[in-house]
Amino acid sequence: MRKENYSTIEMKKRLAALLVAFVFMFGTAVIPSQIYAVENDNQAAAESVESEAVTEEAAGADETEVDTVNSETGAAEAVETANTDLSDLIVVRDEDGNSMDLSEIDESQYNGFIYKLEDDTTKADVKEMEQAIEGLDSEQEVEEVVKSELYAADSVETISEVVEPEKVEYIEPNYIMHAFDVPNDPDYGDFKWQLVNTKVPDVWNLGVFGDGATVAVLDTGVNMNHPDLRKECFVDAYDAFTGTDNVTDWFGHGTSVTGIIAEARNNGEGFTGAMPNVNIMPVRVLDQKGGGDLITVSRGIKHAVDNGAEVINMSFGGPTSGADSITLKNACEEAFNKGVILVSASGNEATPSYAGPVNYPAGYDCVISVASVDSHNTRAVDSNYNNKVMVAAPGEYVRIITRSGGYYFGSGTSFAAPQVSALAAMVKSYNPDFSPSKFMDLLKITSKDLGRPGYDVEYGYGLIDFSKAYGYITNSILCRDMFLSGYTYVYDGGVKTPGVTLSLGSEKLVNGRDYAVSYAAGRKAVGAYRVTATGIGKFSGTKSASFTIIPPLVKGIKSPSRAKKKLTVRWKAMSKKQKKKYKGVITGYQVRVSTNASFSGAKYVSVKGLTKTKATVKGLKKKTKYYVQYRSYKTTGSGTYYSKWSGTKNAKTK
Repeated sequence: MRKENYSTIEMKKRLAALLVAFVFMFGTAVIPSQIYAVENDNQAAAESVESEAVTEEAAGADETEVDTVNSETGAAEAVETANTDLSDLIVVRDEDGNSMDLSEIDESQYNGFIYKLEDDTTKADVKEMEQAIEGLDSEQEVEEVVKSELYAADSVETISEVVEPEKVEYIEPNYIMHAFDVPNDPDYGDFKWQLVNTKVPDVWNLGVFGDGATVAVLDTGVNMNHPDLRKECFVDAYDAFTGTDNVTDWFGHGTSVTGIIAEARNNGEGFTGAMPNVNIMPVRVLDQKGGGDLITVSRGIKHAVDNGAEVINMSFGGPTSGADSITLKNACEEAFNKGVILVSASGNEATPSYAGPVNYPAGYDCVISVASVDSHNTRAVDSNYNNKVMVAAPGEYVRIITRSGGYYFGSGTSFAAPQVSALAAMVKSYNPDFSPSKFMDLLKITSKDLGRPGYDVEYGYGLIDFSKAYGYITNSILCRDMFLSGYTYVYDGGVKTPGVTLSLGSEKLVNGRDYAVSYAAGRKAVGAYRVTATGIGKFSGTKSASFTIIPPLVKGIKSPSRAKKKLTVRWKAMSKKQKKKYKGVITGYQVRVSTNASFSGAKYVSVKGLTKTKATVKGLKKKTKYYVQYRSYKTTGSGTYYSKWSGTKNAKTK
């Protein structure tokens, strides 16, 4: 005979107690109606007369029979009660550590549950639980993980049958773990830096591959039969020279650019593109020698827009097709206004002593100009740099596919630009309505700062970051208020800008998260500047405030020298190195003295000169205690700016 498990025994005890309680409170006539209570209140009232006719014999029925009658309903109720209690012990949290409901997790993400016994669980409790485990049905399963402490079960229901809730410390899903996916493409191991540096594998591990987004590659065409390009990825091919769909690539450049974006992944061939599942719209606007004209390019842009391209990559340009070209500029602006993200290469004409020209279409405000960096995130020596550059991406000695079906290495901003296009495709695959202007803001926020702090002409806002960008577009940010914390100090020839705190109503957003901060003017000079914080994704609104760059407080204050009706305040002299560092930054120093620590009604004295180390305050009262502070200042054409006050010293006049 099968042994009764703990749950069955406990249920019988509880049911017996319930029956006694009902008899005590309502009399024997209530017992049958409670056991068989399946009708509504009106039916129960109609049958109450019949219930009163229940005999003493029925009320005193054999206890075993009562248990039998009640076993099915009671067992279900007991299990439900146990589950309710145990559900309070289930620990499920999101990536930020916030509690979640178990129903919010897909069952495919875990395999049963883990439960831990309370530390004060006795050996007798464990033995009783193990006996109950032995009596489980064959479909139910409990496995000991850590002896007498940690167990794995197939379900919460099973846990409820073998242990009381008060003896369980916690329950959590037995999450399924996976090895991070590494592409089997043979060249990936040696050249993965060009994807790792921009955090592409991080979004791959989230299952993000650009599905559904369409990138128009305006170039020399493409070899659509390349073994490392998916034939099904191509849509609406167009030859802007002939008006046909023949985009045979006789030059090879377009095929290489396409591979940077969408080279097939995990197919055992060559390398892999950044967003291998995107749709590619090949548009031939350059001939077999790699050249084209404004009319052909403009015609290609129009085809891309009219046929649903969400991103347009243009790895070409030249100064001769520049800002004076109404045709090309209008074509780009029309695409931009229709929600298409435009990306172009900055050009490869720079030398160690020459920045290179501003090329177009990269030079238009509606187009993202991309610079090239190497594996060390250093700008390629021939990558053009100017105030039109927005971001940088790997483009120096990167792995590319060739038009003949092979593989080679390529260098140039032509191969940096398509990585930005791949990032744009990732964003569009998540939110097709993400506007080009928002995408530009996204790049400003999420790119890794390179070169000089803040924006610079060599790297723009820095190296693109797929992982950080994806984090922003998948989070909802609503900016209500913006605060600037503290002052800003000039130090080491640079500027330490104030911290920007964004808040969601009265609640501060996640600490350490970056937000877009732009400045209306340069940040090198001492003075007041306006700062604007801009959000991303579902962010609403733009907030502005002001901050002031002020001279630093160079040294702490010394105890003042005392005299009749005057005090001489001193501070330590600068070193030769400090004098050089702060030359032109500090105009002089200001001292204040007061008879109270709040410095109300204070007397002020200023001394000019970077190397000054003292100031004398006269006209004070005899034998009076004074509080003393000093600070540095800088005078500019627009006003005078001060550092914070020093610590306080006090002294008594003679």
